[in-house]
Amino acid sequence: MTFGAFDGGMSQPSPLQRFKDALASDRPDEEVACEILALEPSLPDEAIDVMDEYLDWVSPLVQVALIDAYYRMTGCDYHAGDLEAIRRAALASIETDEDVFAAATIALARQEGQSDDSWSDVEIEAVVRRPPRKKAVGIRPPDTITVMIHGTWASDGTWWRKGGDFFEYARRDLGLADLYDRKDAFRWSGSNSDVSRSRAARELGQWLNSHRAASVRVFAHSHGANVASLATQRGAKIDRLVMLSPPVRKDYLPNWRNIRQAYNIQAKFDVVVGIARGGQWFKGLTRSKKIKERKLRVRGHSASHDPRVWKDEKLDRFVGLPWD
Repeated sequence: MTFGAFDGGMSQPSPLQRFKDALASDRPDEEVACEILALEPSLPDEAIDVMDEYLDWVSPLVQVALIDAYYRMTGCDYHAGDLEAIRRAALASIETDEDVFAAATIALARQEGQSDDSWSDVEIEAVVRRPPRKKAVGIRPPDTITVMIHGTWASDGTWWRKGGDFFEYARRDLGLADLYDRKDAFRWSGSNSDVSRSRAARELGQWLNSHRAASVRVFAHSHGANVASLATQRGAKIDRLVMLSPPVRKDYLPNWRNIRQAYNIQAKFDVVVGIARGGQWFKGLTRSKKIKERKLRVRGHSASHDPRVWKDEKLDRFVGLPWD
């Protein structure tokens, strides 16, 4: 199916609706990308808003298709960050559909300022006829991935990364063997502003999209928890969200539909949460049954990621470990 003129008939959806349906569908990325690459440049301006909404949460291949559709509709470049990184990720994700490979390659060339005429028939044929890639044997996305997210001014801290006290405690004592410990582990600026947290939420969504897993678990401290919550507002799906001393604010409430279960662990008294213009509890701000809350017997903003506190107060039981 391609996007073309409206066919008429009461049962036919509009081209814009078909565009939305394609992005929201569970069809293979190659099919969605093909449909968008065939998009006629005559959709209403609302289509651009739809692109903005989905760009961070679709696969790199569909990102390419959206960027190309934007260019063809507006004549302007879409500032989507590192196009070369998107190119590499998109081409690495294509294993069988060579027509899509060619279309995506040409779309990126156009975005980078090369005219369609610069791609000769010989070059296009070479792209389409390239030998198919061999799929790796025995390699598949992990079933689960657990991520730790630091809070404000803590990007250079150690507790949340490989070798840090809480990270190693979680891996060793809590049995979280799937803790992500590679060099490209997610981190954000830690700057103390709404803009920085919003940007971090977008970056977290991109990171999760590029590190696909059947189930995502997150431990997040302070405003790092709000970064994760904002990411769910933008479409990120989190199976278990363990919030450690988050400043609870109405503007940072998560999209509960994108969370299986959340936990809020707060110190007995935490002045930092108040300074951050937040409260400690979700009660009164949401009726969701997906949030469980626990007050510690100790004070301090960092107590919620102290291994000794976790042991003394048996917080592994509170968050339901071991997880299925």
